[in-house]
Amino acid sequence: MVNYFGLKAKPGEKEVTPNYVFMLWFEFCNDFKNIWKKQSKNISKELKEAQENIKKITADKHVETKKVNANSLKERLRQKEASASSS
Repeated sequence: MVNYFGLKAKPGEKEVTPNYVFMLWFEFCNDFKNIWKKQSKNISKELKEAQENIKKITADKHVETKKVNANSLKERLRQKEASASSS
């Protein structure tokens, strides 16, 4: 493992001790965890802001509905399709 990562012994020591390796590994893991937490908070904050923006955009749009004339061609076709599909 020491050769794979290219670790060198501390100045004044001949070998890389397991304590030194795990100290470096612990510091790396701790830094990674802290950065991960910060990034996940930033992402969740951005997600909430995006959801609020979507709510604002959709709240501004109003959909108007009109009553369909029962004798219109479209309504007669819809009724014909509905009766054909239920049969």
